[in-house]
Amino acid sequence: MIRVVAILAFLVGAVPSMVWADFRILALGDSNTWGSNASGPRHGNDVRWGRVLDAALPNAVVVEEGRIGRRTDLGKGRAPDNIGKPVRTPIPELAGQHLPLDMAVVMLGTNDLQSGQGRDADAVARSAFSLARILLDGGVEQVLVVTPPPLTNPERGGLSGIFGRSQELSEELPTAYARLSRETGIPVFDAGTVTRADGADGVHLTAGAQRALGAALVPVVQDLLPDNG
Repeated sequence: MIRVVAILAFLVGAVPSMVWADFRILALGDSNTWGSNASGPRHGNDVRWGRVLDAALPNAVVVEEGRIGRRTDLGKGRAPDNIGKPVRTPIPELAGQHLPLDMAVVMLGTNDLQSGQGRDADAVARSAFSLARILLDGGVEQVLVVTPPPLTNPERGGLSGIFGRSQELSEELPTAYARLSRETGIPVFDAGTVTRADGADGVHLTAGAQRALGAALVPVVQDLLPDNG
């Protein structure tokens, strides 16, 4: 009997906390979700917005799904647009592998601003909300779209060859995202109300900005979870 109790105790300690969480939340994004730091190594677990959100929600587990360079099309090359149309695209594997999900928090759109993409603010917004509709249709219970923080003079930073003079375009995203939120009924949060891309390259977030964004998302996510989380 003692041996059985000891084994059970070990298993309880070894099983990840997500097994026991009431809610599962996917943080889907690009390098600012992954934790890229323009001035040093990757931001740590106490800094990244997804981990800050996770720490503040004891009854939830936040699964980070960030990748450097990810766009709203998830690298497929063509911006999705199913606004006002039936959703025919299956849920992407990178999200489907984490099902069941109570919520996905999607912060994408920065890399859509790169030179050569040829996307205006409306196209980026339509693509972001089309992805949100795909996630909802694929089994995610709730989706919160986050308008990415506006860039800060990227033409002066280390990524100037990629982003050029795209600050103005980034500052048009909040209006476009808000319009698509009203049209689709999918909630949106504007990260620009909390911070800008304040890293040395004008594209990535500093540690303070990461923490501020995570903290600001806490009440928004709580309100959207069933029974207010």
